[in-house]
Amino acid sequence: MKAPTSQTIYSYKLLYRFRWGLAGALLQWLLMGLSLLLSSRLLHVPTARLIVTLAIVPAIAVCHLIVFRLYARLRQQKPQTTADMLVSPWWGSGYRLPVTLTVYRRGECTVLLGCLLLAAAAYVWLPVEYGLTLLGGTLVLSLPRLLALLVSFRQPKSSRVKYENRSIAFLLTDG
Repeated sequence: MKAPTSQTIYSYKLLYRFRWGLAGALLQWLLMGLSLLLSSRLLHVPTARLIVTLAIVPAIAVCHLIVFRLYARLRQQKPQTTADMLVSPWWGSGYRLPVTLTVYRRGECTVLLGCLLLAAAAYVWLPVEYGLTLLGGTLVLSLPRLLALLVSFRQPKSSRVKYENRSIAFLLTDG
């Protein structure tokens, strides 16, 4: 005779979904353009010459992904990389299942601070134009993570966070 297995099935109620859509992407492009103009004024270099420095932007995405996966690996969690890496504000990194709010906050803070510290460390070794673009790009491209992290402080402590396709969902269990 088989022993009964205990299983728990949770259902979730959606509290809030943080989406970073077209308006957010346009805001990021605008801020990147403004940072290039500011760098141009600061360095007394034509803006057209600084457009080449945008080639460093994919390095920021790779940095976000590596720091997130390294953090998850060190915490013995199972991260998931999705196919929308180049168009996702979270660069395709997340967890397969909903995680607690504290796990979410620790992970996002680690990625934000880790990427900023890596950009600051790389700034020393790069030409000034590339360094300023890297620092400015890191700040601008971290906005979705930062704003979603700030939104998480308005959610109840018992809620869970689900990484979705191009959004973050804050859920509350019924069980």
